[in-house]
Amino acid sequence: MISSMILFNPITLVLSAAVALYFIARWLLIQSEPFLKHLQIYQVVRAQFLRPYAIVEGVVWPRYTNQLGNNLFQYAYARLRARYLGVRFRAGKLNQDVFHTDVAKLANGKEKAIGENANPFAKAAPFEFIDAECDYTGKNYFTPVRSALPEEMNARAATSVIGEEIKADGKFLSIEPNAFAQDFIFYEREQWLIRKWMCPSVDSHEKEALQADLMGVERDDTIVFHLRFAGKVEGIFADPTYHELPMKFYTDVLKQHGRCARAILVHDPKSRQAAADVAERLKRFSPSVKIIQQCASRVEDFMVMYRAKHLALSVSTFAWWAGFLGHKFKSTIYYPTHVEVAWYNPRRLKTWYNKLLPRDNKYVSVYYTTAGQSS
Repeated sequence: MISSMILFNPITLVLSAAVALYFIARWLLIQSEPFLKHLQIYQVVRAQFLRPYAIVEGVVWPRYTNQLGNNLFQYAYARLRARYLGVRFRAGKLNQDVFHTDVAKLANGKEKAIGENANPFAKAAPFEFIDAECDYTGKNYFTPVRSALPEEMNARAATSVIGEEIKADGKFLSIEPNAFAQDFIFYEREQWLIRKWMCPSVDSHEKEALQADLMGVERDDTIVFHLRFAGKVEGIFADPTYHELPMKFYTDVLKQHGRCARAILVHDPKSRQAAADVAERLKRFSPSVKIIQQCASRVEDFMVMYRAKHLALSVSTFAWWAGFLGHKFKSTIYYPTHVEVAWYNPRRLKTWYNKLLPRDNKYVSVYYTTAGQSS
């Protein structure tokens, strides 16, 4: 009688059902991972419950999610964390076989070991030469004094780091961001160092640099625009927090610049028609401006933005890195800044890019809103 009461106790039944549902859901998640990893909305939700790094046997590894621009933030965050802790850093294993489908299929044994130890950016030019590992063990890092900082570093950033011990940065170590780690507060004081890590790999692509220079990207009357049409191109696979900028953003950039004779539009191969529509509307707005559509390899497109004197970003981490790393070439970086949105408004999800705006006088905020936009 007592055993029957225990067996059919409602609480016991509910708990048993909950445990069973948990394991069923976990099994379904594992089985569907090959498909879900290409769904950006899944990656976004998943990232909210993960950190951008993992520590395994005293070694800090990045935890990669989404695409190249996101991966660079995860790399930078994890490497900075290793540096502050004074431990070893490894660039990590393959990122969801996005750039490494061939390496991801390596067999067991020696080939598998080679694949796991490979630079995860080996096929992600122009970043294929960034360090795959670094040992900070036992090293006592201090931030250099003001005179040793690059001239391009703005005064506020320089003042904020003078005389502070790197390994004692409790603020950085005490904050646990989600897997994207996309807030400039993590990188402001070490921005010169991050450029030192990544720029040599970009600068090694001399052929693409020459091509960009031949286009005249260094001219004062030329603005390079990055166009991103995630929703139109990727459909249901698009990241819901990304969005196309309204046409007013582009026309406002032209107005603020005031001397634009050439506009170079960098875009993805899948968005040629969407880019052509923007080009036509820009031409109607300012008939005297010559429009040039730029769509080539990832390296060449990045280099055009990287070496541009005047760059207008889209809501894109890929473009963000071109502006940030190409700081020495820049006079102006027109930054899409979403107007403030109440915390309860769903459109607040689309303001995340604001957090990556550097406090630097080369960056010029161009305000816009997604109100009335469907994507």
